[in-house]
This record gives sequence, C-alpha cells and structure tokens, in this order.
Amino acid sequence: MDRKTIYLICLAIYLIIVFSIEFAYREPLYEESVKYIEKINQEGFFHYFYLFFTYIYLVGVIAIGMIVVLLFYPINIFFCNISFLLFSIFSMSIFKSSYASPRPYWDIFLKWKKNNITLPKVTECDGEFGNPSGHALLNMYILVLWHLFINSNFVIKIENNLYKKIVKISSLVIVVICMIFCAYSRIHRQVHSFNQIIHGTLLGLAIVFFLCYIFEYHKIKTNEFILLLDRLKYIIIPIGLVLYAISIIVGLTVHNNNEDVYTELLKEICGYKGGYDMFGKNTALISSIIFLPIGGYLGFLYLKYKINKSENKELMEKIIYNWNKGKILYTILIALFSFLLPSLLLLPFVFIPSDYYIPKFIVFFIASFCYGFLGFGPCFCFISEKLRKSEFENQEPLTNSENNDNKE
Repeated sequence: MDRKTIYLICLAIYLIIVFSIEFAYREPLYEESVKYIEKINQEGFFHYFYLFFTYIYLVGVIAIGMIVVLLFYPINIFFCNISFLLFSIFSMSIFKSSYASPRPYWDIFLKWKKNNITLPKVTECDGEFGNPSGHALLNMYILVLWHLFINSNFVIKIENNLYKKIVKISSLVIVVICMIFCAYSRIHRQVHSFNQIIHGTLLGLAIVFFLCYIFEYHKIKTNEFILLLDRLKYIIIPIGLVLYAISIIVGLTVHNNNEDVYTELLKEICGYKGGYDMFGKNTALISSIIFLPIGGYLGFLYLKYKINKSENKELMEKIIYNWNKGKILYTILIALFSFLLPSLLLLPFVFIPSDYYIPKFIVFFIASFCYGFLGFGPCFCFISEKLRKSEFENQEPLTNSENNDNKE
C-alpha cells in the first residue's frame, strides 16, 4: 500500500470517528453549555478582550497568512490555499444548515423572555445556525498552517539544536494559546456552545490534513499545475455545480423545530426582517463562493492559452513561476485588485433588498465566478505582459562591435 492511499484511509477513519463521537456528545454538551454561558458576565475587560479575538485577531491571522503564502510560495500553492480557505467556508455553511443547531443565546433569551426578564443588548446578532463554529474551524486551519510554515521555512535553518527546539516549542505553544482564546471567545460572546467549538476544531484539523496531502503529492511547477487543471476541466465545473445545488437544497429545506420562535426572537432583539440572512438562506448565499475557485480554474486555463501564444514563452513562464521573487508590483496590484474588484462586482448585490434572495444568489455567484476568472486569468496575463516588456526594455542594446562579433 503506497503512502498516498494510507493518507486517504487515515483521513476517512478520522472523519468517521469525528462524526460518530459528535453525534453522542452534541445534545448533552449543548445543554450544559447553555447553563454555563447564561452565567457569564458580558461587561468589563474580558468583553473587549474576546471581542478582539473574535474579529481583529482572526481576520488578521488569515489575511497575514494569505500575504505570507503570496510572497513565499509560487502561484499554484497560493491558489491551493485560497481554494481550501473558501472550501472551508463553504463546508461550514453546509454543515450549519444540515445540523440546524441553535446558538446558545437564542435559547437563553427565549428562557428569559418567558420569565419576563428584561433582555439585554446582544453581543452579536446572527441569523445563521451554530454548528459547527466557523471561527474554530478557520482558526484551527490557519494556525496549523502557520505552525507548519514556521517549521518548514525557519526552524530547519537553525543549526543549534537547542535553539531549534525552543523555536519549535514556542511556535506550538503560541498556536495552542491563540486557538484556545479564539475558541473560547465564541463561548464568552454567547454565540457558540462547547460542542460546536469542538466540532469546528476537529473539522478544521481534517481540512489541514487533506491540504498537507495535496501539497505532499502535488509539489509541481506552475505550468504542470495548469496542465493538471486542463485535464480535470470537465470534472471540476460539474462538481462545483452539484455542490452548489446541494447547498441550496440543504439551505432552503432543512429547518429547526423552533425556527419560527427563533425568528420572532431575532426580529425583536436584532431587528431582523427575515430574508436571505435568516437561517438556511444564508447558507445558500455563502455557498456561492464555491464559484470563485471554479472561475480561478478557468482563469488558469486562459493563462495556459496566453503562454502558448506568447512570442517568448520561456520569459513569460519564468515571470509566472517567479511571480513572488522581486515582483513587488504584482503583489501590490493583486492586493488592490482583491479589494476593489469584489466591491465593484458585488455593488448590485448591495442594492437588492434582502427579501429578494434569489437575485442575490445569482449576483453573488456570478460575481464570485468573474472575480476568480479575472484574478487568475486576464489580470494575471496583463500584468505579466507588462513585466515582460519592462524586462525587455531593461536589457542593454548590443553595441556595433558586439553586433559585428556576432555576425562573424
């Protein structure tokens, strides 16, 4: 049995165990979590401390992580990371609607409402179901990658064994502490229970495991990666469409028994009016993000087409493969492109009322597809061509004597 098969068997066994155990502890641990969370004081220093770990920390870790991958790895590794990050968000939304598990503060506030207790201001308003925790899933995924990055790029270069162990252990300790604080911040802010945090963390670890498998067996150059996508082009798009169809079916058909009661509560405490952001409809919307990597796949194929048409293939391929080495201009343009283009593409989405969620779905998946295609296709080729011309311009012209020598 080869190593590749062992990887996949271990992953399958791990997932079976995760889902089997989760089924057993889900309900009892949720009930205990509600009792615990109800007693937490939401004021003072810890309120802002965990607010930081809920928003600024997680966004910062993911954003910096993507920038690091952008600068230190070739484009195919960067694309794999982006794809898996999006797939993590996609999977999280599907699971949330499939389980249709409430968030702790929904049940806490329902209890207080029945007992005529004045409802306080909620720390967060969220109309999406709670299991698994997306923060825990993404936190686990990105921090393990951070730990692997530090070990593979810095630790192995340290010659002193003592210093090497100190850096490795320090990295692991920092990662674990950040994981704990980020996970507990979701409990402290009443939006997740312990079982939802555990389930999200375990699923995040599974995605890291699979990502490591992909990197292990697809350590190929950019052009080989593009050829691989070319061979898979008739498989990738249908799979994306099937996943999207499943997400819409799950999002719009699976419901919680107390969904009507929760809806009224959220309307009262959060001012929700219904629409796409309530429960499963949000899943169907977020799952449209699956079209971003699909658009990226087709963008890569466009890139292959442009390489084949290029007058100087070797130079263009060199620029593409070494896009992160000294090509600061490209990095800056991609960063600006990443912020500006989605804003422009999603502008119609913002102006569509929430109740018209079907047009919102259509606009969101078209925008995601166009962003992926343009980012990894035409935009990449345009910048590469500009860099190619600048390299030609920087070459010193041959002198007359050199020309004569060449003729001889």
